Amino acid sequence: MRYFHQGRFRQQVKHLQHQFLQDGNLPFSDILSTELIKQALTTLKIGWIDCVFTPLVTLCVFLGQVLRADHSCRAAVARLIARRVARKERACSPETSAYCQARKRLPEKFFSQLAK
Repeated sequence: MRYFHQGRFRQQVKHLQHQFLQDGNLPFSDILSTELIKQALTTLKIGWIDCVFTPLVTLCVFLGQVLRADHSCRAAVARLIARRVARKERACSPETSAYCQARKRLPEKFFSQLAK
C-alpha cells in the first residue's frame, strides 16, 4: 500500500508552479506546440480565427490563470499584455471579454484530445 505524504506533494506542486511561473513564457508553451493544437482542433473539426487569442494563446493564458494566486481574468490578460510588450509585439486590449469568449470556444473534448 502506498502512503500519500500531503506535505511533500504540496511542496512538489509549489515547486512546479514556481518553475512555470518564473519563466517569461506562457505556461506549457514549450510543450504545447502550435502543431499539436492544430491537430487537436482539426481532429475535433473545430474552426478558429487567427487573432490575439488563438487556441494556443488562450490555452496557455488559461493555464497561467489557474496556476497563479490571482485567478482573475483581468490578471491573466495583464500577464499576456506584459509578455507581448516584452516580445516587442503590439499590446492587446486589457478588456477581458475577448479572452473569456475565446475560452468558451474551446470545448472540453479539446482538452482530452490534447492530453492524449
